[in-house]
Amino acid sequence: MAGSGAGHERRRVSRVRRASALAMMLALAGTGCQTGAHSPGPGGGVSTPLPTRTAPAPTGGGTYAVYCAGTPDCPSGGVPAGLRRRMRLPHLAAGTRCPVSAPGRNVSRWTGVAIGPGPIYGLSYGSFGRTAVLPFVPPSRALFGGSAWGGQVLKWLGAPSYHGPVLIRGRKLTGRDGLGFNAGVVPQAEMDLPPDGVLYNSGGWRQWPGYVRLRSPGCYGLQVDGTTFSEVIIFRACLSSHPVRQTFRCRSP
Repeated sequence: MAGSGAGHERRRVSRVRRASALAMMLALAGTGCQTGAHSPGPGGGVSTPLPTRTAPAPTGGGTYAVYCAGTPDCPSGGVPAGLRRRMRLPHLAAGTRCPVSAPGRNVSRWTGVAIGPGPIYGLSYGSFGRTAVLPFVPPSRALFGGSAWGGQVLKWLGAPSYHGPVLIRGRKLTGRDGLGFNAGVVPQAEMDLPPDGVLYNSGGWRQWPGYVRLRSPGCYGLQVDGTTFSEVIIFRACLSSHPVRQTFRCRSP
């Protein structure tokens, strides 16, 4: 009977994980279908860059439903109020050297090099995990439905040691350009990641796909808050070496 119960539990968890993964893909893909967003991956869509224009500020995102809508265990609402700690990101004068986070490491044998002190880590393409430098494609008609915001893939990994809720916020440390998340024409202002049954990687690691959305090169900070920790990740964003296609290399000065 114990074996039968364990098997039933494994099948239930497997169903929840599959449903959670599907919900996440639909949430991001649904945004893409509605806005025409495409991943800025290698060989991505080539188009004419959009002219500089006023960009709407990031808004929304303060709900778990973005990541687990339609799954049986998706909590209502967003992260607890206690996670909304005071932002500890520094303000830097223009021209100040960007104090990027320390080089990342292979925190799991199933992933690439990830950045951050943990238990939540950032993961993107190219050398981001080793250098904390993120090449991104500026606003383009081919990406994010012609949004006034550019961006790049930024995924998040959660260590098996922590399965609580997570709040991710950020901003530019120099200047007034903001920072947003995910694939909408108007980016979301924050990421509210639900506890437990979201999207699991091998070995009990959680993983959330997503994008970080930017308007200009410079120094940026992300604050990641959980119930037992608060961590800061600082990175430098540069324009992709190709103006309308992601190359994972910075444009030459």
